Amino acid sequence: MKLTLKNKLMLWSGTYNLHWLISFHNYVRGFLKDQLKNLEAAKTKSIENKLHKDALYDYARMLHINTLLMMYSYLEERLYHCWKTYVPNVVPLNSGGSLGRFKNVAKQLGIDLSSTLWQDLKNAEEIRNCLLHANGRISLLRSPQKIKTIIEIIERKNSGLEIIKDRVVISSDYLQWFNETICKLLDSINKYDAQQSATIG
Repeated sequence: MKLTLKNKLMLWSGTYNLHWLISFHNYVRGFLKDQLKNLEAAKTKSIENKLHKDALYDYARMLHINTLLMMYSYLEERLYHCWKTYVPNVVPLNSGGSLGRFKNVAKQLGIDLSSTLWQDLKNAEEIRNCLLHANGRISLLRSPQKIKTIIEIIERKNSGLEIIKDRVVISSDYLQWFNETICKLLDSINKYDAQQSATIG
């Protein structure tokens, strides 16, 4: 069960790449904020000025969404690699969504599927699905109340997620929280590997 140097490097680089997604988001967001400050400071308040400001606000909103989708894709890919690296003999499920298919894998890797950690990731999956398949619009979902309940739970954790005019709105705080949650999952898997290696050694 002990990892090879190659696999350890893959896991390290994966975590490094996750942090780069947040760094890229923060860099672009800072650039957009600077542009908005320049427009706000402009002496002339023309129609063109307003259109540029509206465009920048839209870009900022889309930046949040796109970063979340990239992070979620990263999560799926890491679970795939953890499956192939640690427990390639486990058979993934054919249903249950993109995370649900890895339930057997996660359980075999020592993840408690009833834990807050796994539930947080499942809730993030619902947010991702709403953004991806309904453009964030709650009323277009099959079960609007489900996503509302999830957002209420996340809001109580001050994680920067809310509903505005029927749409899910995510913030930089939520992205940071999601980043930390993914890292907790990877840390748990790494601890599992360390325990297995110690047992074998």
